[in-house]
Amino acid sequence: MDPDVVNFAFVMIVCVLSLGCLAVIGTWTFRAFRGHKDPERLPQENYDERFAQLQQSVDAIAVEVERIAEAQRFSTKLLSDGARVPVEMEDR
Repeated sequence: MDPDVVNFAFVMIVCVLSLGCLAVIGTWTFRAFRGHKDPERLPQENYDERFAQLQQSVDAIAVEVERIAEAQRFSTKLLSDGARVPVEMEDR
């Protein structure tokens, strides 16, 4: 058999197999994207409960942050007042 015919047959087999594989991959990809539906929606009352819980959590965090800020202001004031003490009083 002629070597050119063998090479041509081999190239055609590779081309057909490549197109077949690409077709299968494309079909799977199309089905995967088409098959996904929107996630199920939770009932509205569940959203309301979760939102209320989130709001309570944020309020609690805000109170704690305010306490931290107040403690920081208090300790800063104590440190700054301590720096004003005269040197003679510290020796006694």
